[in-house]
Amino acid sequence: MDEVKKQQLKWLKDIYDNWTPPTPAFKADHEGVPEGMVPYVCCSDVHDYKYNIRIIPVDIFLSKENYEILEKGEIIAHYESMEDLVEDGWMLD
Repeated sequence: MDEVKKQQLKWLKDIYDNWTPPTPAFKADHEGVPEGMVPYVCCSDVHDYKYNIRIIPVDIFLSKENYEILEKGEIIAHYESMEDLVEDGWMLD
């Protein structure tokens, strides 16, 4: 695993262990992310150590009233492990 992926994995482990931020977002330039959408892992998935990448429109992601909406974002990718997620090229934003 190259150094960039090792760093991504370290940051993700910290997020999952400490719930900060509770809803981590990823760079939108990953294959399969439609324009204007934010890829992220919802708070309950972080809490439960699940590795589902969801998408939601940028404006909703950035709104203050988004918690329940974020929990129901469309899942576009699922991984069995954090390592698999990082190996597939997802990069924290």
